[in-house]
Amino acid sequence: MPEKQPLSTRLPETHPVVCVLEVRNLSKMYGDFLAVDDVSFSVGRGEIVGVVGPNGAGKTSIIKMIVGLVEPSRGEISVAGYCMRNAPEEAKRLIGYLPEESPVYEEMTALEYLDFFADVYGVEREEARRRAERVLDELCLSHRERRLGEMSKGMRRKVMIARSLINDPELLVYDEPASGLDPITSAQLMEYIRRLRGRKTILMTTHNLYQAERLCDRVVILKGGRVVAQGGVREIKRRFGGVRYTLRFRSPGSRGSGSRVVTCTSLEELNAIAGEVVHSGGEILDIENHTSSLEEIFLTVVSGS
Repeated sequence: MPEKQPLSTRLPETHPVVCVLEVRNLSKMYGDFLAVDDVSFSVGRGEIVGVVGPNGAGKTSIIKMIVGLVEPSRGEISVAGYCMRNAPEEAKRLIGYLPEESPVYEEMTALEYLDFFADVYGVEREEARRRAERVLDELCLSHRERRLGEMSKGMRRKVMIARSLINDPELLVYDEPASGLDPITSAQLMEYIRRLRGRKTILMTTHNLYQAERLCDRVVILKGGRVVAQGGVREIKRRFGGVRYTLRFRSPGSRGSGSRVVTCTSLEELNAIAGEVVHSGGEILDIENHTSSLEEIFLTVVSGS
């Protein structure tokens, strides 16, 4: 943990540092192209927040600005109160970053690679090795003396997860953590990230809306570099989603297994139809309800915004 810096390196606090990441009015121009347009959101301590959007929505540009790889054109970013513009070294020291690709030093073994980055962060070698062994155990990576160039993509991804944790950061920033992985490895990594909730603060991008719905406390939906919706997953589903009711019934005089199905969008409509069926002497066979998934809401919001 860096020493406390002068107040000039910190953003004015609108609320306590229970807010680990704060992004305010962030914009990024590449020449004449506006890739990120006035984006604001925050991530509270222990939360998992997902940034989702179609290709070209600005997700990776936002991630790169947050971790200090790209300079914003406008706006401010703070990590645990440290301003990325005024105190970049202090802010970066509090971040564990996982890029979408897994660039590694292929001649190193997993443990050599993690020792190298522990030295970069100034982590004492014995403590670093304890952290590395613990994370690799939790990720079920046993081939720790194998060269990284000889490992599968999934194995390298696990090493990169361990690298992101080697400095015991305040904030984990994961860009498409399960991108290109087989279903088993993807599920292992997502489960590991889920277990970090509360212990670490996590910002992640993903194209997998099922994973976002299962893992994230809140989501930020982007389109064309702008935020088109954000909030808790339940709040987003309540605001933009809906419930469909399916009524399956048999009409009077129907024989055998013949039945009809109607779909409606409100309980009032459902009750009215069910009442008509019963009043006419028909038989209600089944009633089901379907709540909009985050993926369905995403498609609606992005296509309609």
